[in-house]
Amino acid sequence: MKQLAPTLVCLVMLVNTTLAQRYHLFKPVPRAELREFALDRPDVTESPQTVDAGHFQFEGDVVKWVKDNGSVSKRTLNIWNGIYKFGLTNNWDVHFIYEAYNLDYNNDGDKIEEGGGAFTLRLKRNFWGNDGDTKTALGVIPYVTFPTGNPFEKNQDVAFGVGFPFSCDINGKLGWGGQPQFDFVPDGEGNYDLSFFQSVVIGGTVIGNLDFYAEAVGYVLKGDDQFLVNGGLIYNVSPNVKVDVATNIGLNTPSPTRVYLGLSFRI
Repeated sequence: MKQLAPTLVCLVMLVNTTLAQRYHLFKPVPRAELREFALDRPDVTESPQTVDAGHFQFEGDVVKWVKDNGSVSKRTLNIWNGIYKFGLTNNWDVHFIYEAYNLDYNNDGDKIEEGGGAFTLRLKRNFWGNDGDTKTALGVIPYVTFPTGNPFEKNQDVAFGVGFPFSCDINGKLGWGGQPQFDFVPDGEGNYDLSFFQSVVIGGTVIGNLDFYAEAVGYVLKGDDQFLVNGGLIYNVSPNVKVDVATNIGLNTPSPTRVYLGLSFRI
């Protein structure tokens, strides 16, 4: 509870300050004035844009298969792992991320573990470019992750960190972005290891309502660096609904390989 208290206090203070703004959590932006629908997934690079004030946005993996060749080699099937977002102000939103159901298998196909996974609480602050009025945009995303999925459980080794997503429009149909992120990861002995990752992504329209992205990501971990190339297709069903198929391909032994199908919508 002590680990969660500062985050809750910050949220309460932030919500209180929204009431003086034109639109806020309790006074939504009119639907006719909504910004372009921006996603934090399926790529690793987050979007610097926030959810419009007073609106809800879901982004999630309907199903994801993971091949992990790290210190414990296993296969995992993730079902309905989602990001639940709420727009607080014009440039702040809050995210609740929960792994609803995971099935872990060893290399022989024997089930190791099943059930819910981690719970993550994030805030996002956009510094500029939220409304598409500039070619670039920048944000910051601090987070804290509770591995048991229960933020109120005592004596669990939480992880925390902060990322800085950036994007740049190239020509209206093509853009690029990147994200440096610093993570503090429990070492299992009551201390934390500092890890870092950097991503670079390019994406845009393929044809009609079909978009693409291609991405490179490098993780600098304690004795366990990871390098991946990622890519995917995103189909815009409507201005407020998207579906996607994507993959992460690990380039070295510690790096996982993933294939997933996703769904995103906002209301």
